Order: sequence, then structure tokens, then C-alpha cells
Amino acid sequence: MLSTPFRKRHDDKKRLLAIDGGGLRGILAVEVLARMESDLRRTLGDADLVLSDYFDYIAGTSTGGIIATCLSLGMAVDDIRRFYFESARYIFQINRNPLSRVIFSKYQPDGFERLLREVLGSDTTLGSGRLKSLLMLVMLNASTCSPWPVSSNPQALFNQAGEECNLDIPLWQLVRASAAAPLLFPAEAIRIGGRTYLFRDGALTSLNNPAMKLFQMASLPAYRLGWPNGADRMLLVSVGTGSCPVEIAQPSWKTNQLAATIGQAVRSLMAAGSAEQDLACRILGRCVAGEPIDAEVGGLHGSAGWGLPPLFTYARYNAELTLRGLDAIGCASFAGNRFQLDDIASLPVFQAIGKAVAETRFDIAHFDGFL
Repeated sequence: MLSTPFRKRHDDKKRLLAIDGGGLRGILAVEVLARMESDLRRTLGDADLVLSDYFDYIAGTSTGGIIATCLSLGMAVDDIRRFYFESARYIFQINRNPLSRVIFSKYQPDGFERLLREVLGSDTTLGSGRLKSLLMLVMLNASTCSPWPVSSNPQALFNQAGEECNLDIPLWQLVRASAAAPLLFPAEAIRIGGRTYLFRDGALTSLNNPAMKLFQMASLPAYRLGWPNGADRMLLVSVGTGSCPVEIAQPSWKTNQLAATIGQAVRSLMAAGSAEQDLACRILGRCVAGEPIDAEVGGLHGSAGWGLPPLFTYARYNAELTLRGLDAIGCASFAGNRFQLDDIASLPVFQAIGKAVAETRFDIAHFDGFL
């Protein structure tokens, strides 16, 4: 179901939504978003409301970028959930060439790319009028070895008319680039301003959790949007895909040690980056929701961490995928799962955890002042 025309708010408050990367664990975030959408519909008295009607700016990395793009296009969360369950086996199609599978990528990108074209539209660009909210996607520019957060903000420096205008890039290609997980999918080549760049999964940057970067792009004058900040003027909502400690594999004749180490290092980078971005948001904002960062810092709920006026109201919804964390939300029976990013068989497990997070962590009261 697509949204009715964008419902303009008649206040000066801004609402931002950021979604982490995490492969098929993205269904965890989808279930939290489903509860969010349902409660907003009930609270605001609008049975047809979708999240792009409520949020002004939506951002995502990797699988979070897929979700963010679908939301920004006006899709209801039910449709995104259906996409995950119906499309997973087409996205993760094994590379039939054994040598290529080991050297380049485990999966062929053809099915993934075909699905993105079908769902997002082959001709839909970043500057398309189909987008019902501003959109930010995060990827790694492997050609320059730098993070590349790209936004649909028409005022942004690199969105001005010309051959280097990012708004002219096909949306499906940007999403594909943001989700080009190393070892799983090959890099995505995008031609910009007469030069071809290679892009990889945004999780390879420190922005797997794009919440702080989203705030920066929404409020810093350099990004040419300059929305006013303050705990009563800006709401920043961050949704994770589950975090868990990563143990680097020990050498074994049964495993490809290099591939295993790289894969686990990527997961470790994702977890550490997400945690640091979360911590920064809690320090600078007024945190109203979020599980403890760690035993030392705690949750930092309430005022900004340094005692300065908070720059935004902040809510974080995520799950710690350890026995302790899962037990806290009634999901201890799933503690033995490896939570692999491409484990299709575990989709129902990821979904159950997401529903538990939605049930135990989300409260529409966290949005008080922005309803």
C-alpha cells in the first residue's frame, strides 16, 4: 500500500529516523517499525498513515538502506516485511562458480539487482518526486576509501545541476551499493561526473548506525538544510538490527580462515560503530529510550551526558543478542543462534526477536511532544 500525498506538518518540529545495517536481521528492525507505524496510526487517528507521513528525514545503511528507501517511497511496513520473506531466496543466490565464490563473492548479484529494480523502479532516481521524505543512504566509496553518505536534499552541494549531480543516480543502484557486503556481494560500480567509482557496504564505515550522521546532515549549515535543533524541536529515532559480541575464529582446517576472519571483523566493526554512534547520540541528546550501552556507562537516559542543553530528543530500539539480552525480552531460547547476516532459515527467529523488542521496548509515549 502506498501513501496518500505527503501529510505536511504545521509545526516547526522535525522528526528523523535512522536504521542500522545487519543483513537479514533487518527484519528485527522491520518489526519495531511495524509497531511504531501501528501506534502512530492509532494515536494520530489516521488508519492509512505510513512512516514517511510522520518522519521528515529517513536514513539507512545496508539493509537499513533498503528499509529506509522503501519507507521514503511511501511503502507500509507490512509490505516491507513481505518483501523480506518473499525475496530472501532470490537475493541470496549462490555463485555457481566455486573459484569465483571463494575469490570474489558468495552470491550472484543478478537476482538482488532485479528485485531492487522491480520494487524501487528502474528509472527512479535519488531526486525523484516519488520520495515522500528526505532520504540518506550510507555506503563506502572503495575507490577513494571514504564513507559516502548521500542525501536527496536538493540544496546539498553535490546535488546541484551538472554531470556530478547525485540526484540523477538511479535509486536502486545506490541501495545496491549500500548493501554490497564484502564476501557476500561484489562491489557496485557507479558512474559520476565522467568517472566510475566502486562502492561497497556502508557497514564498512563507522556509520553502520547512521543516526548521528543523519542529525549532522539535517542540522549543520554546511549540509545546506540547517534545521533548528533542541530537545523540543527535533526527534531522532534510531532502530537497530541486534548487536552481539563477535569472537574471531580460531585457525581450523575445516574453515577458510581468511574469509572467516574478514567476515567476523566486519561484524565486529558494525557492532562497535553502531555502539559508538549510539553513545554519541545519547551524550548530545535527551535520551528517552534505549538499552544500556554497557555496564560502565549505562543507558544515559535523561539530560545530555555533559550537562549541556540537549540538541534533540533521542530514542534507540535494539536488542543485545546475548543470553542475558535475549532473556530480558523473553527470547532466551534463541541464544544458541549464530545470527548470521545471510541465514535465511533464521528469518523467523530474527522476526520473533524484533516483535519482542517492539513489545518490551517501544512506547509511543517516547514521542511525546512530537505527536
